[in-house]
Amino acid sequence: MNLNSLFKADFLTSANRSQLLIISLLVAAIDVVLFYVLNQQAHSLASAHLTSFLCAAIAGLIALKIKPTQLLTFLLIALLTLLLRGGLLASLVTIMPVLAAMCICALFSAATLVFGYQYIQFIGTNVDTKWKYWCIAVLIYLTLLKLFYLGAPELIFEEAYYWNYAQHLDIGYLDHPLMVAWIIKAFTFVLGDNEFAVRIGAFLCWFITARYVFKLTREILNEASAYWALVLLAVLPAYFSFGWFMSPDAPLTACWAAAIYYFHQAIVKGNKKAWFGVGIALGLGMISKYTIALLGGAMVLFLLIDKDSRKWLMRREPYFALLITCILFSPVIIWNMQHAWASFAFQSEGRVSSSNHFSLPRFISNVLIFITPIGVMSFIAVLKYKKIILARLQTSIDAANNLNRSYFVLAWLTLFPIAVFASLSLFRASKLNWTGPCWLGLIPFLALLASQNTSPQKVDVNSPKLLTWSARAWPVTVMILMLIYGAGLHYLSLGLPLTKYPQNTHLMGYAGFATEIESLVTQLEKERDENILVVAMDRNKIASGLAFYRNKVIANSGTKTTRQPALDTASGHLFGVGALMYEFWFPSAQQNAKTMLLVGEKMDELNSVMVLSRSTPIGEIKTISTWKNGKQTGTYYYRLVGNYIGKPSVGKSGQLPTDDNGSD
Repeated sequence: MNLNSLFKADFLTSANRSQLLIISLLVAAIDVVLFYVLNQQAHSLASAHLTSFLCAAIAGLIALKIKPTQLLTFLLIALLTLLLRGGLLASLVTIMPVLAAMCICALFSAATLVFGYQYIQFIGTNVDTKWKYWCIAVLIYLTLLKLFYLGAPELIFEEAYYWNYAQHLDIGYLDHPLMVAWIIKAFTFVLGDNEFAVRIGAFLCWFITARYVFKLTREILNEASAYWALVLLAVLPAYFSFGWFMSPDAPLTACWAAAIYYFHQAIVKGNKKAWFGVGIALGLGMISKYTIALLGGAMVLFLLIDKDSRKWLMRREPYFALLITCILFSPVIIWNMQHAWASFAFQSEGRVSSSNHFSLPRFISNVLIFITPIGVMSFIAVLKYKKIILARLQTSIDAANNLNRSYFVLAWLTLFPIAVFASLSLFRASKLNWTGPCWLGLIPFLALLASQNTSPQKVDVNSPKLLTWSARAWPVTVMILMLIYGAGLHYLSLGLPLTKYPQNTHLMGYAGFATEIESLVTQLEKERDENILVVAMDRNKIASGLAFYRNKVIANSGTKTTRQPALDTASGHLFGVGALMYEFWFPSAQQNAKTMLLVGEKMDELNSVMVLSRSTPIGEIKTISTWKNGKQTGTYYYRLVGNYIGKPSVGKSGQLPTDDNGSD
């Protein structure tokens, strides 16, 4: 099935097509007029667009003559449409006048509401193909949701940190390999330094992941399971997040999916050329994030323990794959050779030397967050009732043998990395995103479970309760997650009524914050006739955020300046706080005698013994408040100091930072 079938479906006659078009235009007109009136009365952008849409949706409800039995469906579609158009509006107002942006959003939301409702009604009358059209609708919605909100909210501070990677472009870094930096650099070079350009790489990496997961599921199982696999990949928190914000996990997940697909091709189907795909995927994965080494280890162990697979150890293809992986990984090796093996030591010695910490409960909670409680229950069901699930496919004996072997291969590739992380959590801190890619191997069988029980007619009354309940829960879970994502992204972009923002969280309000800091630096440099180095007194959040948003301030102002915020914004390592790559970019000894503008979240940070012993205060500590959508998002402090006395940086002294609060 392809997307063309979505539009070939005869759910619109020529008569009702014209009627629905008129209703859509009426709804859009009401929306625009009310928005214009409310916006003129100094309402916030969010409240104006929410109120105007609510009134327009009521008009649409009346015009469509919605029956009481259909009211809940209409309200759900209206809410999803509202949250989707919030992202479109937030993005468009940055490039065009507000009213023009609203006209586009009103037409889009009216068409989505009216025709979307008609489409859902059509789906309900076609039981045999219901799952196809429903899956496609979910995929389109979630894809547009991510796309519309790519450039709307501020960067997460890790994204700003990786943007700083790209401003100090290299073939390796302390806490991660090079891939994330080069992806960001490529897109920001073309699209400019903005949130959309930073995140678009993650958005596209999701499609690579989806391609391999879809192909794998369709080849092993069937088309229904393949489409459900895409839905799970789109809706599970792990993969939704990896496809929206930029981090090393975005390319890592794409490479992980590719490696699993090609390994399955080699082991189950005997395709010797697939080993080259394995080598390329693992090599690109290794320059994305070292975590994929666990997948490579799982593959090697499988070749050793599986009798039928040991033959590959006597053939050249796996060794060519290993050679390809090493060649692709060589830039990182070269960087480490040039920097006293700093990255490898950080990922090994740094983690080993971190404090002993029992974090198994946190590991379990991280898994529940990343694949949802329903995902965990389905995972258990797939492992416990494998024979029942696979028997329903009614395949031939040969096909059943291949299916069982596929299950064995994919289950091993899934369970081995997860077991390693679970073991580490017994004595080390567990990070939220660690297991994200690991679940990809069993996504096809989770999808099979969901697809087998989508309609009541397919439910086996004799099935175990865990199996039946897990399968039936997926459609509801999908809808709940869609609403959560939409509401969350709307909150981060335009805000929500009667809600406040958490204080000093990520980079909320940093556009205005950076504007004030940039104006202050400009003023001080004119007054003192010297360059001012901005120094954030934390690990890397404030420094990374100010560097990115100061850069945007300069770019948007159109003024000519030689200042490069990424090269003029350092972090707290200059005063004894571990700061990852900032220790390499701004060696302490090279900052001697400089005048600095210190910025921190706490007043005590600017008046500490370390600050007073390494610099001379100039003036009093002052305050800056940050704001977003008319609501306060934080309070920061700043002070000017001079005559900085540098000391050998951590990176140069050979003492590595531990990973207690380190890289993910």
